[in-house]
Amino acid sequence: MTTFGSGKHTYQVADGFFKRPQKWPFTEVTDVAVDRDDNVYVFNRGPYAPIMIFDKRGNYLDGWGHLGFDFVVPHSVTIGPDGSVYTSDTGDHTVRRWTKEGKLLLTIGRPLINSPEQSGQPFNRPTHLTVASNGDFYASDGYGNSHIHCFDPDGQLKFSWGGHGSGPGEFDTIHSVFIDTEDGDKIYAADRYNNRVQFFTPQGGFVGEWTELNLANSVRKGPDGNFYVAELDHRISILSPDGTLLSRWGDTGVEVNNSDIGSGLPTSPSRNPMLKGKVFNEPGPGLFCAPHGIAIDSEGSIYVAEVSESWVGLDRGNRSIQKFVRAG
Repeated sequence: MTTFGSGKHTYQVADGFFKRPQKWPFTEVTDVAVDRDDNVYVFNRGPYAPIMIFDKRGNYLDGWGHLGFDFVVPHSVTIGPDGSVYTSDTGDHTVRRWTKEGKLLLTIGRPLINSPEQSGQPFNRPTHLTVASNGDFYASDGYGNSHIHCFDPDGQLKFSWGGHGSGPGEFDTIHSVFIDTEDGDKIYAADRYNNRVQFFTPQGGFVGEWTELNLANSVRKGPDGNFYVAELDHRISILSPDGTLLSRWGDTGVEVNNSDIGSGLPTSPSRNPMLKGKVFNEPGPGLFCAPHGIAIDSEGSIYVAEVSESWVGLDRGNRSIQKFVRAG
């Protein structure tokens, strides 16, 4: 069987892992999250349940939500320490907290009303959120605002930081955030068009950055202590805690054109390197068109979500989300 990655970090793909009821289509999967029991939450833009929940063997457990009612443009999903489900919606400019059964608990933002672009006020197409050890949560207001907002557990805004740019603490499409509760609640931010991951104190103080990434979309920490980055430029990277590259795949084996695609914002201050080409054809199991979200379970298996239809015009069907199992 084909393996992916290198060295001590090689994987095999579990093709066709998710057993959906009546072959419900995903259409495309915007994000994926894993709870303490290794149940997998798949946030998708298909016509049925935007939230689909599977066990670690791929069996369907539950699904909820209605596109056009509960969600307009599904974007990200996070599981809080208490099992609550957090979502961001770039179409109605909100973040929400739900029970795992789909009961709405909290809405932050004004549905269908955005704040002025780059105003620093929540929200203008929020991209992701993450929960701290004290119950505060941090939302990346990434597509239209270039800020991170910190809220208390009741949803009251405490403070924000950021701004559109390429310097330390500035963002050019901050696409996701992750809090390392095992390391003093250090915050990791995937800064897509700056091709980096920045990290901060819980108060928003700049600590450092990892570069040499191609359109970093999502970053998560695995049970091995390493960090896993989904890059929109059709690849996955695994980094050690000090940022050393341990493994990477997706650079080769896919057919792309070589025209520059460019940044999603015409005023982006950092446009090099841009996405160098779009994938022409279905690349096959284990490879990618447009990785958008990533999650790692307690056994070290990796789940990669893709938005290939909206990004490259290709519906990957079952491969809109793929599971990778450690092989070495």
